[in-house]
Amino acid sequence: MEPKEIIKMGYFIQDYLTKHQPKDAKRKDFMTILIEKGYFNNDHRDGLPLRNLLRQLDDDNQLYLLPQVSVERKDTNRFWFFNAFKF
Repeated sequence: MEPKEIIKMGYFIQDYLTKHQPKDAKRKDFMTILIEKGYFNNDHRDGLPLRNLLRQLDDDNQLYLLPQVSVERKDTNRFWFFNAFKF
């Protein structure tokens, strides 16, 4: 996914988080909405497409493209959380 597209997805996620105000939302909470908006074709294994994108961004040091995301790194896994970005 192109950085421009990821940034647009970030604006959509920010809008959702601001309106619904969930705290520490999980990646699977967004999959239905992101599929409807055309960012992903389908959901596989509770948010695998978004998880793969987040891993790629993390590996490439580009998580700044989605400022709503925070990650908790363990020895083998990463846990992703979404919170509204405060300006």
